[in-house]
Amino acid sequence: MILGIDIGATWTRVVLSKENGEFVKRERFRTTTDPVGTALDVAKGWDYDSVGVGSIGPLDLRQGTVVGSANAPSKVFSIADPLLKTGKPFYIANDCVSGVWGEHVYRWRDVRNMVYITISTGIGAGAIVDDNLLLGKDGNAHEVGYVVLDLSSGISCCGGIGYWEGIASGGHMVDAFNVMIQKWGVEPKEKPAQAADIFRLASEGDKAAEKFIDYWLDVNAAGLVTVAVSYDPELVVIGGSVALYNWGLFYDGVRDRMKKTIRIAEPRIEKAAFGDDEVAVGAVALVYEPPSSLKAFGYPRGGKTKA
Repeated sequence: MILGIDIGATWTRVVLSKENGEFVKRERFRTTTDPVGTALDVAKGWDYDSVGVGSIGPLDLRQGTVVGSANAPSKVFSIADPLLKTGKPFYIANDCVSGVWGEHVYRWRDVRNMVYITISTGIGAGAIVDDNLLLGKDGNAHEVGYVVLDLSSGISCCGGIGYWEGIASGGHMVDAFNVMIQKWGVEPKEKPAQAADIFRLASEGDKAAEKFIDYWLDVNAAGLVTVAVSYDPELVVIGGSVALYNWGLFYDGVRDRMKKTIRIAEPRIEKAAFGDDEVAVGAVALVYEPPSSLKAFGYPRGGKTKA
């Protein structure tokens, strides 16, 4: 049995899974300053042989630490240290890297070039190119939320201006909305408190919200084109609550816009298959079928393995 841990900015999920990705148990809790330690406490008494973790970043993958999260309760924390105490072998990867690996292992086995993108509290990606899971020098080859898409917006987040995440993620949409309506000189009928309010206002015909959602779709399409021309994937899988809860609007909007700007063969776009379990499934897949690129970072660690 495999223990899968999905460390998100808002929620951490813990699952006990068979090798085929079928969950036997699952729990979730608000992400703490020591999410792995809390997850192991939640899983106390569960019978598992190994552990897979998909975590928010940025990461120092060799050290097994998160080194500067923009959205989590603790900006820096260790993933590896609590796991070493269990004596179980474990694997660690970025959450979206885990997401793309889970999609590949359990759903898109024959796709050699694919990207998974989450549009949720933050924005990130994981990429497989020519069957190789990309990791980069520190395990951060996929932090596409920090791609600069609109410097002229003046929208700031995470120490930069115009980031994809700063404009289009659920954690920053309200701030971006407030900046842009001031720039445009338009007023909504009510001030949104969260991203869902902006979508609701737009659906009710609020002109300020409609204008922002149109801009939001422009930015997401630009981000997807950037990803497509960087990795040349056959397939892009989209996850994350902001995109999935507004799927029809998102899918139609970005596809129409991408067709006008992309200069390579357009990738297929699919909805993520595993919903809120996407990263947890991927964490299990890291253990079930370890990607060869993780070996360069010293994984598995923490115990004896069959390999």
